[in-house]
Amino acid sequence: MLQAINDRIKGWLGIAIVILIGLPFALWGIQSYLDDSGPKYAAKVNDIEISAAELDRTVSRQRQQLLKQYGGKLPFDEKFLRKQVLDQLINQRLLEDYSYTSGYRVSDLMLSERIKQQFSVDGVFDRKRFEMIINSNGMSVPMYEMALRSEMQLQQMRGAIAGSAFATRGDVQRLAMLDQQTRDISVLTFNLEHYSTAAKPTAEEIKAYYDENRDRFMVPEKVRVDYVEISSDNLASDIQIDEAQISKMYDDYVKSVSRREERKARHILVNAGEDKAAARTKIEALQKQLEQGADFAELAKKNSDDTGSAANGGELGWIALGEMVKPFETTLFDMEKGKVSDIVETQFGYHLILLEDIRKEKPAPLEVKRYEFEDELKTDAVSSMFYDQSERLATLAYENPDSLDIVAEDMGLKVETTDFFSRNRGEGIAADDKLRNTAFSPLVLEEGSNSDIIEISPKQVVVIRLREHVPASPIPLEQVRSKIENILKAQNGHKQTLDAALAVKQRLANGESVAKVMENIEGVRLDTVNGLGRNDSSKVADPAILRAAFEINPAADGVKVTEVDLMTGDVALVVVDKVNLPETVAEDVRNRIKSEVASEQAVAEITSSVQYIKDIADIEKNKRLLEQE
Repeated sequence: MLQAINDRIKGWLGIAIVILIGLPFALWGIQSYLDDSGPKYAAKVNDIEISAAELDRTVSRQRQQLLKQYGGKLPFDEKFLRKQVLDQLINQRLLEDYSYTSGYRVSDLMLSERIKQQFSVDGVFDRKRFEMIINSNGMSVPMYEMALRSEMQLQQMRGAIAGSAFATRGDVQRLAMLDQQTRDISVLTFNLEHYSTAAKPTAEEIKAYYDENRDRFMVPEKVRVDYVEISSDNLASDIQIDEAQISKMYDDYVKSVSRREERKARHILVNAGEDKAAARTKIEALQKQLEQGADFAELAKKNSDDTGSAANGGELGWIALGEMVKPFETTLFDMEKGKVSDIVETQFGYHLILLEDIRKEKPAPLEVKRYEFEDELKTDAVSSMFYDQSERLATLAYENPDSLDIVAEDMGLKVETTDFFSRNRGEGIAADDKLRNTAFSPLVLEEGSNSDIIEISPKQVVVIRLREHVPASPIPLEQVRSKIENILKAQNGHKQTLDAALAVKQRLANGESVAKVMENIEGVRLDTVNGLGRNDSSKVADPAILRAAFEINPAADGVKVTEVDLMTGDVALVVVDKVNLPETVAEDVRNRIKSEVASEQAVAEITSSVQYIKDIADIEKNKRLLEQE
């Protein structure tokens, strides 16, 4: 099916376009408002209108993404979604307007360079790939350029705001001391088995727990569904290879290889500076010396102003197309091996170039490349067929919601049936979360309609409809009696253990020492840990002990002990015996803390700035459109 931009363009650009800028360019569901009453815009931001159509397109796009992410079910209602999307659009307009009026600009050159970075293959901008990806996502080139320019402009503003964040030396030192602080602790572990003396629960207690928690003891509802599927793996066998295309691809490959020629060269550079005439005279004198048999490398060492290569006799190494300035490159790639060029002028000055060697990549024979080209052609053809058939499947299933037979007959597909599966577990194709969620959605389970198309993977899509539904039913009490008995015993045992721990905690809070408490107590193990750091998880038996040790703040409230439940079921008391401050803090730690503080302040600055921009803006929302579903 259709892939979002962030599936095709990796890195920050894909994410940024989808989340912030790509929203207005969605392709689904445009509502038309035939009611003449009330404004036709969704909102006004400083007299800039956000159209109702743009809101509808964006809501539809967000809805599709959420349905895909959450398996065919929205995590919240439609009204909330519309309000959330409108707020996003308002924020976008505010930031775009504010960044522009604040003087942030993106030049055509900057925009062009960014696009080239994103759509270059082997260092060469691929215009065809660029247009294909942009068009496949419903955008024209001008639309994409406008969106990218806006995002880059916003990045400039965010960078400037974040750049103003800083951390004082005192704050960094204080936080670094806290970060490197260690603690000496005592851990009193109360054994569940020792303190659990709870009697076997009565039949009445078991029955009461069963009645109060009946939803925990249910045989889950389950369904079977019919489905039709399209898989790209099944389409490959129908692809016929066009020999003319193979030949063209090989010709293009040979041409591409020829462009990857590299040339090994030396040069002598004389900077023009302010006296171009003197520089010209010098380079001409050097040229005459070369014509009279002087050694090129020796002249370069003594006379070249290129400090990077002069010491090595002007050696530049192997050079490919696109690596040097145009006049230099044009001359170099027109020369014969072993020859010295005429004088070449660039923005750096005057050059003499010696071409020492040429190397070219030898094209692989057609017999070797054929398999690669065939795979590429098949992949492209299958992708096109898969897309077309998926669209056809979606259309037919929607137009014929009461049957899959018409869909299957029209497309030459077979209607398959799954085994029973629940909301949380299934086998075969029902192992997919999206399919199970869709099977239990109101559209399929309650209305009995064909589902929307479900993308199992980028190569497989299905449409399902309900075949059989078995409602959830309670498990008889007798089958879960022993389980409930164990639950009640564990709960009562934990309460007894916790009560014992809390009694000891009170003694410690009243001033008794750990040693005194341990004199006449059973079922408690004492462990001491000295120099425990915030990340020393290996020094304690349970992560909860480490967290508790540093959540206690003796200096602030005088509390030095707290209770924690352990993964074993036992209960522990964590006592802070001593807080150890470091004598010094390493420079790398201070730098890390400084970076973290500055980052947090930058986020706060940006958030505050956005809120300020909203506070001073004139924003008008069309509440009528927000209520549309």
